[in-house]
Amino acid sequence: MLLVDDEADILTSLSLQLRKDHKVLTAESGADALRLLAESGPVAAVISDMRMPEMDGVELLRRVQLEYPDTVRVLHTAQKDLDSAISAINSGGVYRYLAKPVAGEELRGAVREAVALNAQATTERQLLDKTLKTSIQALFGCLELASPIAFARAGRIRTLVSELCAAMQLGQLWEIEVAAMASQLGAVTIPPSVFQKLDKGQPVTEDEQQMIDAMPGVAVQLLSNIPMLEDVVEIVRGLGSEASRRTDEKPLIETAIDVLRTAMDFETLESRGLEMESAIAVLECRDNAAMHVLAAMRTAKNCEPAKETVRGLRVVDLEVGMRVAEDIVATNNLVLIGRGMIVTDLLLDRLHNYAKIIEIVEPVLAIPGVLKPIETLLDV
Repeated sequence: MLLVDDEADILTSLSLQLRKDHKVLTAESGADALRLLAESGPVAAVISDMRMPEMDGVELLRRVQLEYPDTVRVLHTAQKDLDSAISAINSGGVYRYLAKPVAGEELRGAVREAVALNAQATTERQLLDKTLKTSIQALFGCLELASPIAFARAGRIRTLVSELCAAMQLGQLWEIEVAAMASQLGAVTIPPSVFQKLDKGQPVTEDEQQMIDAMPGVAVQLLSNIPMLEDVVEIVRGLGSEASRRTDEKPLIETAIDVLRTAMDFETLESRGLEMESAIAVLECRDNAAMHVLAAMRTAKNCEPAKETVRGLRVVDLEVGMRVAEDIVATNNLVLIGRGMIVTDLLLDRLHNYAKIIEIVEPVLAIPGVLKPIETLLDV
């Protein structure tokens, strides 16, 4: 167990009463306590003084609750701070309080209760973890059997999500990674030909898009009854096309949705054949772009921004003077306009005519008018 107090004499007194029956660690500040836990791992209980400089006991135990949820948290406080201690208990951040000066038998009894409570919580969590792991493995095993393409896509998205979380220094990585795999569970309800279009970044019809948009809802239904997946369910739910952000949404969930949606969109563009820089540039141009996630993607991929701004556009939005940044292709992979071509009136007419008889993959990538087409120069 860990004792925290900024008065060395109190630490010594408490340690003497407990070290016969327990392994005791001590720290003289909240920061030292967190550092010690990070180095030595979780403990059964933390008993912390209330009033300490820089980080008080309530804040310390709140941090312990977030990082080590099975650790039992106890406040050791003076009589005048009892209202704050009771408030901390009512908020769920603290198990109980001990009023100073605490009698030896009361202290030892409180520690025995805390250790027993920790043992019970640890056992329950291990059982839930085993149940959770088995449930998830079975669910994703079914996905692999039903749709190997969807399972492979989920794996690629999960890998990218892991890279983004590392670059952004996000915690609770397992929940975001599980959500990444779960994002493709809805593929079991989609015809294989439709999912192949999604996997290759090809255009889909309005009806097919509705099937794709319904995928997160299917995953939510499959995951809702599995214990300990509440946050995963909310992350996946947030991917729906009609999902609206709740005002009480946890910061983790909000960030995870941005990370996962960005990873999925990037995967779609890269599967279509776009180069890494071009795919990121297209995402950066979108109205709903999560720029902080895309910045982390550039860091994770070691991809510096191009000197020229690449935009993802519909064919009808191309303008004379733009330069084509990637081959403009039809859905049958026929190259219509090569990379590096300058958009002219003649080229636009050609594309519009093609669009009448064949479907063109959009968005097309172009660099705004940095060069003038030859016919424009001749008019000068």
